[in-house]
Amino acid sequence: MPAQIVVVEQPQDWKPEYPDATVVPAKDYISRQEYFKRRGLRIINLCRSYRYHSVGYYCSLLAEARRHRVIPSVRTINDLQSKSIYGLSIDDLHEATLKNAGAGKELPTGSTRSVYVHFGLCAESDLQDLSRQIFDLFSCPLLKVDLKMNDKWEVSAIRPVTLQGLPGDQDAFFVDAFKSHSAKRWRTPKTKSVSRYDLAMLHDPDEKLPPSDSRALQKFVKAGDRL
Repeated sequence: MPAQIVVVEQPQDWKPEYPDATVVPAKDYISRQEYFKRRGLRIINLCRSYRYHSVGYYCSLLAEARRHRVIPSVRTINDLQSKSIYGLSIDDLHEATLKNAGAGKELPTGSTRSVYVHFGLCAESDLQDLSRQIFDLFSCPLLKVDLKMNDKWEVSAIRPVTLQGLPGDQDAFFVDAFKSHSAKRWRTPKTKSVSRYDLAMLHDPDEKLPPSDSRALQKFVKAGDRL
């Protein structure tokens, strides 16, 4: 099995009660020559932020450039920052999975529920299938998934979570999930387009002889809606 390292911003981010692992500070992963040369590494990026231009974002970007296998990938980071992107993806989740969330409970419209997903696993048995499917779509080590009741349970938000943002009562489950994930082969995610647009059109309303008039543009819009 390929070597695996955990990248954190500060060594103390990996608590003493967490499992034994090769934990590397982000600055070392970025700058030390040995990581430039090694191939086939598995990188679990647990930096404090994945925002654009953050250390966490740069670590995933650099890992891909070095041909290391990294979670989360840059694409996953970018997709999770846009609800319009992940909203398209979660439409493909099985409705039965969401119906089973809180099965047997009479809950009013607007009720909410949250679940922490650790490497595709969660502590709530009725949401386990949903957690696995979300991790298949967005391979991020830690996620918080918010559900909202609108006649049936719907996913209202998916957000990456850092070790610092993980509630203390989740630590024990994180340990078990990390061990389970570390013992598995990393599967190559299914290729699935979740692009917000497949067609873009540049339009200048002041152009005297446009290639498409307003009527033609409206037809494109209607065709797009149907697709």
